[in-house]
Amino acid sequence: MRSASTTGGTGGKGGSTRLPANIAPRCLTRAQAAEYCGCDTVEAFDGWVRKGIVPGPIVGTHRWDRRAIDRALDRRSGLLSDATQSIDEGLAENAS
Repeated sequence: MRSASTTGGTGGKGGSTRLPANIAPRCLTRAQAAEYCGCDTVEAFDGWVRKGIVPGPIVGTHRWDRRAIDRALDRRSGLLSDATQSIDEGLAENAS
């Protein structure tokens, strides 16, 4: 299975690499994150970030982590308690 396909270019440097349609990108632009959350505008999404409903961008970037958004919304909606560890947190804690 290919993890990415190359379209519109020669491949390599300068080529356009796109994910297959069935794979959602993990890192989202501000506009993509707003749309992902169902916000009508990026300004409304910015309000969610200011209120702590969803996290801000990944430190040092202008991209939002889709999984961090999911986790924050799961907590806010009561699907996940603050005491519940994610699989990533559990693996990191138990790494040798």
